[in-house]
Amino acid sequence: MYRNSKLTTLIVLVILSLLGCSKAPNDAAIGDAVKAGLFSDPQLKTEPIGINVSNGAVTLTGEVSSDAARQQVQSLVWGIAGVKHVNDQLQVKSAMAVAPPPEAAPAPPPEVLKEPAPAPIAEAPKPIASAPKPPPPPKKITIPTGTEVRIQTIDSINSDKSAIGKTFLASLQAPIVVGSEVVVPKGVDVYLALMDAKSAGKFKGSSELTLALDSMNFQGVRYPLRSTVFKESGASRGKQTAKRVGLGAAIGTGIGAIAGGGKGAAIGAGIGAGAGTAAQVFTKGKQVQVPSETKLDFTLEEPVQVTIRPGKSKGR
Repeated sequence: MYRNSKLTTLIVLVILSLLGCSKAPNDAAIGDAVKAGLFSDPQLKTEPIGINVSNGAVTLTGEVSSDAARQQVQSLVWGIAGVKHVNDQLQVKSAMAVAPPPEAAPAPPPEVLKEPAPAPIAEAPKPIASAPKPPPPPKKITIPTGTEVRIQTIDSINSDKSAIGKTFLASLQAPIVVGSEVVVPKGVDVYLALMDAKSAGKFKGSSELTLALDSMNFQGVRYPLRSTVFKESGASRGKQTAKRVGLGAAIGTGIGAIAGGGKGAAIGAGIGAGAGTAAQVFTKGKQVQVPSETKLDFTLEEPVQVTIRPGKSKGR
């Protein structure tokens, strides 16, 4: 029913595993886990939900948008370790009442004497509508050096067939977070550049393939990127080596900061550290291939200033 359910499930499972390490999670830890779980769900994070925990009993207050959202919140809270009872005081917004049709006016009595029609009354001048307020100005945010960027390839890449300098389409697999703000959302188009490619069938030694971030298309603007490289080496005389980049703790820490800081930040760091290596590159014979839907990690080597335009979609 909701998008990114896989990501939500993963984050909640990690939170549950962290809470499971403690024999008796206190109320503060339970509250942090509930907040982090709600924020990780793209549908529930905008719902105005109040959370209060006392002796393992979680009280939920506020007005949610639908019965489905209410059930989703209950399922999430019951799945948190240490929750003994859920006091659901959530209200569902009621649909606007339909106004009854106007009653028909009674028929006028038969005229006895016809009176002259009254003179028309001049209408009062209509007030001039005020001009709409201008939209807020664009907001500029700098993504700093060292930011982790995780992508998922859309185009496939082959060390034997791909030309050096060619770009390949991918998408942002995790949002880019600066501080506690999601600056660039998941799903934005990202382009990879083939920096080097050697085929073992044409060159002495093993085949090689080197990739780096080229640019990002955000709100209709293409931003150039400079990052670390991803390098993969194929077979050479029966041997095979690979250099892959794992997901850094920075992305996980960002998730924790959004969830409320403190213990939430520690939970986020655990998510980042436990994500592991995402590369799915493989070698076929002596050639290196990067198939579609491969997850790769890069680190920005230069800051990038992006402009966020209010009222415009944060997508492509």
